[in-house]
Amino acid sequence: MQKLNNIDAVIFDWAGTLIDYGCMAPTQVFVQVFKSKEISLSNEEARAPMGLAKRDHIRELMQLVSIQKQWIQKYERSPSEADMEAIYTELEPVLANVVKNHTTPIHGAVELVNLLQSQGIKVGTTTGYVAEMMDNILPITTARGLVPDSVVNSSEVSAGRPFPYMIYRNCQKLNVFELNRMVKIGDTVADIQEGVNAGMWTIGLTKSGNELGLSLAETEIADPIWLKEKIAIASKKLLDAGADFVVEGVWNCYPILKEIDNLIETRNIK
Repeated sequence: MQKLNNIDAVIFDWAGTLIDYGCMAPTQVFVQVFKSKEISLSNEEARAPMGLAKRDHIRELMQLVSIQKQWIQKYERSPSEADMEAIYTELEPVLANVVKNHTTPIHGAVELVNLLQSQGIKVGTTTGYVAEMMDNILPITTARGLVPDSVVNSSEVSAGRPFPYMIYRNCQKLNVFELNRMVKIGDTVADIQEGVNAGMWTIGLTKSGNELGLSLAETEIADPIWLKEKIAIASKKLLDAGADFVVEGVWNCYPILKEIDNLIETRNIK
């Protein structure tokens, strides 16, 4: 296997990228919490801003025409920042509890992380989850062999994705700084925007992630033609966001990393 000689670090997202195939945990909690306010939110609507810090995610949902109309009908006013905080206050402990049940590593994740680390490549992570949520995830994923060198969550920085500040924090923790020798891998538009804004190479994931939004079991029984069309739509969305490459999942990222490694070497020669 060709060793990567020109990549200093790879930064992964968590849900939909390393764990929680289909990014299922956040979706169900957003739907549940809005329902508690007697507001109907579809899975597709809940997924649209995925990858943002959770407060920002709620703000985006509250801008949806369907949510605005329901809120006005129910409460006779538009949703406010105080309403956002009330929903977030309810969402945070529920999501922190639910994520514990969605920590199974996606196939190929542990192997890729270990392979990169064996080559001296630093492995960092970013997430829209806050510290309390990651505190419930990390002991389980560590026991399952998924141990990145750095974890940065959205509550550590002044602003989450699409701002690149979690990437910069990873650079500090990992003691790396040449962002054009680093790769961001994630499954949401916000993931890709985060990497682009940091000046990194980016790989978008389609089949395992939020843009497709199906569990592993659901993908296995889905109509192949329909599934191919949905993956193509996800690919276009991530490419339009600025992804340098798209693949189905973390299990087939290494050949792309080799391609990026070769491109970095070629550009250095020039």
